[in-house]
Amino acid sequence: MNGPRLAGHLEIFSPIHVLRLLQNTRVTGRLEFVRRDACVNLFIEDGLSVTCSSTGTRLHLGEILVRQGNLRPEVVELALAVQSDMPGKRIGHILVESGSVTESQVREALTAFQRQILCDALLWQSGTFQFLLGETAPAESLRIAFDVDRLVMGLLTFAGGALANELGPQDT
Repeated sequence: MNGPRLAGHLEIFSPIHVLRLLQNTRVTGRLEFVRRDACVNLFIEDGLSVTCSSTGTRLHLGEILVRQGNLRPEVVELALAVQSDMPGKRIGHILVESGSVTESQVREALTAFQRQILCDALLWQSGTFQFLLGETAPAESLRIAFDVDRLVMGLLTFAGGALANELGPQDT
């Protein structure tokens, strides 16, 4: 299918509204959000968000594994050095093959990574979006069924907590 089937500006249609529309219509395709120099691609199958990626992400798998307490930073540096000699080899595969982490730990880190990408994009208030009907996720992509309602509730909880911390204790 040529060209976007749905497109617009995030100042008018929030990412959450666009995602809900696609979820309700149970379509399959790629939803692209663009803001300045960042681009988030979210693949949707039958209305369910299944995987995403971003060109503007500064966080990497190794950093997440370190934050989760699964690795030391030196192990990540060594794996990155090995990866530089193996073009196309994913760092997660290198770390699992070396016995540094389990497949389950890599999957959990990738899930957290993709959740962060999606949550960040759902908060965008400017930029553009387009939905390309029929495009599917690459076969090697980690598939995760994102529950949009759960993500939105998590964002609201986070935003509410941040606002409460900013306001400080309240007199009642």
